[in-house]
Amino acid sequence: MLNACFGAVSACVTGPTNALLTSSGQKHRHYTSAVVYGFLSLVFALLAPTLTRFMLATPEAFVLALGGIAMLKALQQAFVTAFATKFSLGALVTFVVTISGLDLFNIHAAFWGILFGYAASRLLERGDHATAAGQ
Repeated sequence: MLNACFGAVSACVTGPTNALLTSSGQKHRHYTSAVVYGFLSLVFALLAPTLTRFMLATPEAFVLALGGIAMLKALQQAFVTAFATKFSLGALVTFVVTISGLDLFNIHAAFWGILFGYAASRLLERGDHATAAGQ
């Protein structure tokens, strides 16, 4: 509640942050990392208004492209995982339908992606389903 009065980020970020700070390294260095993290948080908080003005001044397409570039490695890993084993056609159909923006009967594309991906997988990847059922 104290953070909210000053417009700060919710305090719920402390859990994941603590997990990251204490998950590895030497135990006697955890305090140092917490102090450095706190200092950097203050520096970024002081620079936030300037950065916000800068980001609002940039074209929307640039911000979207920057976000897309930041997600490339995660997307690559998702593709490698999805298409390296069984059911790769179903995964591809799910992905394509979901990004298509298909909006039938006022139901979002994510639902249709899962539905069409599963249907395509059941129809066209019968061997994968038979192998998975036998295990």
